[in-house]
Amino acid sequence: MGLKRINFTDLPVADYQRALEFYRDTLGMGVQTDADYGPGGRWIFLTVPGAETMLHFVPSGQLTRPEGQPALYLVCDDADAEAARLKAAGVAIHSGPDDAPWDPTVRWVMIHDSEGNLVLLQSSQSEGA
Repeated sequence: MGLKRINFTDLPVADYQRALEFYRDTLGMGVQTDADYGPGGRWIFLTVPGAETMLHFVPSGQLTRPEGQPALYLVCDDADAEAARLKAAGVAIHSGPDDAPWDPTVRWVMIHDSEGNLVLLQSSQSEGA
């Protein structure tokens, strides 16, 4: 017995459909659940390919973060290639790609999602090694 994994983390969104389309169609996440939830609400859980932890949308205003702090941190195969792919798809690049000051083996890029959240994507030379 013991802890196994994080089940999900919340992400604030203003427009559920727009956010769903961004995370599903642009970032490539899978939809685990998309169901009505109370009056005018929606219960949406997204999956990252190969991961067990899910992403859950909550209405904007329920979560606040200091300005400039990412709402989500994701690992990818190649931060530079992902930045180029997303930029070509019209995604706003906030900063990077660049070497991470916290680890010389890490490359990172920060983007804006469809809801204005900052999302940090990083790749590591040692990931999967």
